[in-house]
Amino acid sequence: MAFHNQILLFISLSFLVFQFNIATSTPVSYISSSPNGSPSSSPSPSPSSSQNLEIPNGEKVSLGNKDSVNHYVDKLMETTVSKTEQFIDNVVEKRLSDPASDAFGKDCLLVCKEVYENAVYAMKKTIDDVDRGFYYSANVDLSALSTDLDTCMDCVKEIYGEDPEFIKFDKWAEQVTNDAMEKIVGFSS
Repeated sequence: MAFHNQILLFISLSFLVFQFNIATSTPVSYISSSPNGSPSSSPSPSPSSSQNLEIPNGEKVSLGNKDSVNHYVDKLMETTVSKTEQFIDNVVEKRLSDPASDAFGKDCLLVCKEVYENAVYAMKKTIDDVDRGFYYSANVDLSALSTDLDTCMDCVKEIYGEDPEFIKFDKWAEQVTNDAMEKIVGFSS
């Protein structure tokens, strides 16, 4: 079901970008204007800019010890759920409510919101899978999470260019996902 949604999302975004490029006879600029009329290459910083997006120190995890790995992955996913929900509230929702945001920007933000909500679900499912000893399923959940995040970033790069808030969050989320997968991979075979 999630894969089907991703394909539909990709097709929709591709069509949207294609239509946007056909309808535009002049070069497209992803630089937005600030309220005072001066150009700005990125949106103004929001509370997420100060959000602590550091990877917990996983070196102390005993990779051969299921309890140690389970505890670490659970805590990592709980923290990631919280920070992802904060990002949705502090960045995505804020930009969605901005009256200056155009239709393409809003469509992209709605895609990202859905992607992040799906990611939160995948993280919660990962916690459940790890707690039940279903490491292969947890690995699949984390892989899906990674693919979902890529979907959002493709859209963001197309609409906003190199957006510092999204790039910072995406890099952090990718590191967290990879860290969790590295911890459970020994048990997923």
